Amino acid sequence: MILMEFEQALALHRLGRTDEAARAYQRVLLAKPTHLDAMIHLGVLRLAEGRADEAEMLLRRAATASPGSPEALGNLAAALQALGRHEEAADYYKRALACKPDMLDVQFGLAACLQACGRHEAAIASYSSILAAEPAHAEANYGLATLLAQLGRFDEAAAKYRAALAADPDFAEASYGLGKLLARGDTLEDAIRCFLQALEVDPEYIDARLALGTALQRLHRDDEAMAALQAVLAAEPDHAEAHCGIGTLLDRQRRHGEATAHYRAALARNPDLVDAMAGMANAMKNLGQHAEALTPARRVVLLQPQSASAAGLLASILAEMGSLDEALALFRRAVALAPDRPEFCYYVVQMAKVRPGDEVLQALEAALPRIESLSAREQCFLYFALAKAYDDVGERDRGFAYLLQGNKIKRSETEYAEAGTLRAIARIPRVFTPELMAARKDLGDASPVPVFVVGMPRSGTTLVEQTLASHAAVFGAGERSELSQAIRRLRAEPLGAVYPEAVRSMTGEAFRQMGAEYVAALRTLSASAERIVDKTPGNFLYLGLIHLILPSARIIHVQRDPVDTCLSCFSKLFWGEQPFSYDLAELGRYYRSYQSLMAHWRTILPAAAMLEVEYEALVEDFEPQARRIVAHCGLQWDAACLEFYKTSRPVQTASMVQVRQPIYRSSVGRWRPDEALLRPLLEELADR
Repeated sequence: MILMEFEQALALHRLGRTDEAARAYQRVLLAKPTHLDAMIHLGVLRLAEGRADEAEMLLRRAATASPGSPEALGNLAAALQALGRHEEAADYYKRALACKPDMLDVQFGLAACLQACGRHEAAIASYSSILAAEPAHAEANYGLATLLAQLGRFDEAAAKYRAALAADPDFAEASYGLGKLLARGDTLEDAIRCFLQALEVDPEYIDARLALGTALQRLHRDDEAMAALQAVLAAEPDHAEAHCGIGTLLDRQRRHGEATAHYRAALARNPDLVDAMAGMANAMKNLGQHAEALTPARRVVLLQPQSASAAGLLASILAEMGSLDEALALFRRAVALAPDRPEFCYYVVQMAKVRPGDEVLQALEAALPRIESLSAREQCFLYFALAKAYDDVGERDRGFAYLLQGNKIKRSETEYAEAGTLRAIARIPRVFTPELMAARKDLGDASPVPVFVVGMPRSGTTLVEQTLASHAAVFGAGERSELSQAIRRLRAEPLGAVYPEAVRSMTGEAFRQMGAEYVAALRTLSASAERIVDKTPGNFLYLGLIHLILPSARIIHVQRDPVDTCLSCFSKLFWGEQPFSYDLAELGRYYRSYQSLMAHWRTILPAAAMLEVEYEALVEDFEPQARRIVAHCGLQWDAACLEFYKTSRPVQTASMVQVRQPIYRSSVGRWRPDEALLRPLLEELADR
């Protein structure tokens, strides 16, 4: 009778009717409590159901009843392993193997437990004994691969992952593991294929989906990365790493406010997620919330004191806030921590004059022999830093040679449709005619709050803004994107045209609304300032529209010697990208287009709307020019404007160091290389 009941239990078990099988096993044990096979099979069933505590109790009874049963000992070990009691499990696995050495599943369990206990060499030996008997054992190859990867033996680990996949092409975890290894280097496309292979086998594999999104993000395939990360959040709305990855993508798109929301969500789930802290700090910095950004940035440095990136992030925030000494010390610390990363050397030389023998110059020179191994971005940092360093130590021709190399690489990496850009600039005067300006006069928002400081980059616009921002009634907003974003939105309007042609079809209400929305955006930065300065040099493209949507706005145009301006542009790696500035001929042609458009604005704007400021006059005799600027803005004079370098406010342009210093004249008539080297620029700047 008991035999028949047990056979029935086995049959039900094989058919997957586990509830019925369990009841049958229990009836056997009720009739015969010492029935070894019933204890073992019921224990295995309970273990498969995730009831490891009950499984352990049953299997321990079996092992006690039959100390020489490899099945009882091995399955008890498996139950203990499931409970996380790896040392005890390993002991029982060994006892099972002593009874029956050829049980590969037991050997595999032992290897996994030894790995979990940190007994790495013993685990490697155990995995190897399995593979000696069965080289195509997929799980053993996979287990050994994970251990070798953990030990930093990446090439060996990759080989074992591939062996696991050769044995079982649908082994999703092995595809994922190999992809993670490949993603460590420059083989991201291969890594992506691995992650996709894992997802083809298991579409719900969250870790593989996250890794796919991260790899796509690193390749700047942002739309695909966003889709992958959003799929992770669809499955797990609180997934910290997915929120962090989406924050990074949004920050890259300059959607900094949305980025901070995702970083906050990530930190709510995982308060110690360093990448989210760093992302939050960077996004806040980009929003101009520098004081708030300091808290997460300092915590990142606290948690990762040996991280050059952490030191560099905090340094960048402090530098923009004007805490130059602390920022410079942190950038130098980053150089010491990662002398092979030229970006930190670049920031040091931008902030301080290099002396012969400086450790930063030594680090730059040491990097030159391995220049081919660096990415294009790293090569640009290296060449631009060397150019500035050699200029500082008096080897200016040598420095300019490196500047030419750096700009050549940067230009090759920069998307710039020059012909289309110059044609677009040339179309602007054809739209903004005297007739259009007269017909649309005084239709915009009447607010006197906005002040626009425009000109070429490196022409002195930051100095003018800092001077105004030192006035008690003025808020310096830095370079803003609201106006250009509003203009880009014209394409989506029913008008169907783009700037500048879309302006012809705008109604009076459209002009007023665009102006009002712009003022409202500025007011979120300062609710009380009488004037708010938008210092976006490229707004020179929109001066006609600015006057139509904001007829009471003040415009200040800053101009500097053309060659000095262009050489200064050519010497900088711009944070916000200036695609026209990395080739001397293209730079000259862009400058002439700028000059031509400014000449047009002078003919159609009311004389009172725009003040022209010569940079050379400003630095030569500062106070009279500063008084002109303040008066043009409709404000009473404030003597604090003379000590603009003492004003504490974030400055996010390449001139952030210069505006923390009193007026100096060394940038007027700056050094120029041999005329033959400048011929592409000089020929384009010449009148034709």
